[in-house]
Amino acid sequence: MGLEINTIITLENNEKYQIINENLYNGKKYFLANNINSNTETIFEEELEGLDIYVREVLDKEMYGSIIGLLK
Repeated sequence: MGLEINTIITLENNEKYQIINENLYNGKKYFLANNINSNTETIFEEELEGLDIYVREVLDKEMYGSIIGLLK
């Protein structure tokens, strides 16, 4: 089972995010997430390793710009 909208995730640094939208782009799943403590948005890219699901924040500005329109 993958991540779903309204799921709350906790990163390794203990920051908590709520998934507020998801979309596929170039064969990968991306999530728009809201930081629960600071109320800021970010985009995560899903990475699957076997049955484990990991997320990586999208930091590349060009990629971010391409994806944000799909998630808003």
